[in-house]
Amino acid sequence: MDASSARLTLFYDDTCPLCRRFKAAIEAWDSDCLIEVVDIAQAATQRRFRHLDLNAATQQLTVCDRLGNLHHGVECLRRLTQLLPGLRRLTWAYQLPGVTPVIGKLYRTVHRRRKKLCLKCGEKSLPSIRHRARMGRH
Repeated sequence: MDASSARLTLFYDDTCPLCRRFKAAIEAWDSDCLIEVVDIAQAATQRRFRHLDLNAATQQLTVCDRLGNLHHGVECLRRLTQLLPGLRRLTWAYQLPGVTPVIGKLYRTVHRRRKKLCLKCGEKSLPSIRHRARMGRH
């Protein structure tokens, strides 16, 4: 993707299985090529986005707009929704009373479960053997 044509840059951690799946989904939905997806661990990304807090960006969804403004978490989801075909027609829902807090709660729930499953960004393995044993899986 040509970075100059992108309206948003989405950061992801290539070592995280959940991040890789989210990246693939975004690229599949982005038929208009408006979102550039970059690996946060690449030196070129870190040079290009010097104002990016790497720790914060690996802990929650993060995008950067053309003006260099960073958007995290629910605001990141809202920005992505505005650009993705098939989802952009749902952007009106963010204006309804109570919708943003509900989406925020859902986002935080997914984030907590991601940590429980040992799928934190930066970890290279799926759930640990100990976790699988506790859950009765082998």
